[in-house]
Amino acid sequence: MSVRFRLNALIIALSSLGVALLIAAMVVGAGPRIHAENDSIMRLAKEFVETTVASLQGTSDPGARLQVLLDGLKELRHVHIYRIDDPAPHLLPEEPLTGNAPSWLARLGAPPPPIEIPVVVNGQDFGELVIAPRVSDEAEEIWNSIVSFTLGAIALAVAAVLFMSLLIAYLLKPIKSVGDALIVLESGRYDVVVPEKGPPEISDICRKLNRLATTLETTISENRRLAQRIIHVQDEERKDLARELHDELGPYLFAVRAAISAQKAELQRGGADREKLLQTCDLIVDRLETIQRMNRGVLQKLRPLGLEEYGLKAKLKSLLALLRESHSQVEINLAVDDEMPTCDETSRLTIYRLVQEGLTNVFRHSDATAVDISIGQALDEEAPPAIRAQGGDVIHVVVADNGRGFPEGVKPNYGIAGMSERVWATGGEMRLTSRPGGGVTLDAWIPVSAGVPHAAKPAAFHRS
Repeated sequence: MSVRFRLNALIIALSSLGVALLIAAMVVGAGPRIHAENDSIMRLAKEFVETTVASLQGTSDPGARLQVLLDGLKELRHVHIYRIDDPAPHLLPEEPLTGNAPSWLARLGAPPPPIEIPVVVNGQDFGELVIAPRVSDEAEEIWNSIVSFTLGAIALAVAAVLFMSLLIAYLLKPIKSVGDALIVLESGRYDVVVPEKGPPEISDICRKLNRLATTLETTISENRRLAQRIIHVQDEERKDLARELHDELGPYLFAVRAAISAQKAELQRGGADREKLLQTCDLIVDRLETIQRMNRGVLQKLRPLGLEEYGLKAKLKSLLALLRESHSQVEINLAVDDEMPTCDETSRLTIYRLVQEGLTNVFRHSDATAVDISIGQALDEEAPPAIRAQGGDVIHVVVADNGRGFPEGVKPNYGIAGMSERVWATGGEMRLTSRPGGGVTLDAWIPVSAGVPHAAKPAAFHRS
């Protein structure tokens, strides 16, 4: 059932119950009311008749005066006054009840007995005047009140139902817009906007639905961009790997093959020189060692070997030792808190990749002469609110250089975006702060146990 039907049914039910209770109260009070009214009118009528009969004393024609009096009293309500020898049948006390009131209503009030007043004027007996109550008159008044009240209540209930129908239609109109918007969202369109109308509660729902649609649209767009970045990064990694294999490993493999082929031909001719053979073997061993180093470098890029066996600190020191050889112009300082909480595999790999990618950006873009790396347990006041709300231990990673910073208008590259996504996937948050001419600082807060990403993904790039 619709809300409109339910509310209208409730109004009708409550109105009917209220009318029924009031009518019942009126009916219950009808008997005492009829009885009290009859007693009062009978008492007044008796006093009036006695006073009138007394005024007839000394008149010349008391019979005619008495008849005029009786004719004038025929129109009285609530009471009937007649002479006891009056032959008119409709004036008898046993006359049937008249009017629209039901007979049971008149019977609720027990009528008082008729009052007989003897009429003797100037020594002449004119019979008796009988005062009898008209119960039907008061019952009809009560019945008319009940009918009028019932009709008024029905009219009021109808007006209330019509008013509530219009009011509900007005109030539910924004809800229909909400339903239509949900259907649009279900179809995959997130540009829907619901008019923020209606009472505060409904307009607040519309406002929140609009924010939800905006968030969904942003999330879907971000996921689409993330998928594009993943594809791009994968393609770039494949290109780099293919280039290294072709440009680096290829020549050495060719050299080894050529040396072996030449020595084989020399042996087949039977003129092999022992000294020359040793030189060829040394050349082959040297080339194979070079290939082996390149192979380790490729594997290191794909996944750092020994991270589980030797631990995060040892692998970072090994990484920095290699980087110092190729970038001796940059001073690299590493500080790892030995008392920080133990990380799981995902967190350790994330920290390692953060340092690796952060140093790669320093060497490529910053023209820095020094870079400081610190890894330790985050202080509560340092962590962003979203991270503090998760509770538990958090590791704070900082990579800061003294380079030139990001120039105005530059956008984060795929490496930075990839780092931000990696940190966010662990339930953490990353901030990259650039100070033009003052270097770049990478801050990352990573929960000790990789968790569910919090709802609001942090911005990966800030300029101050």
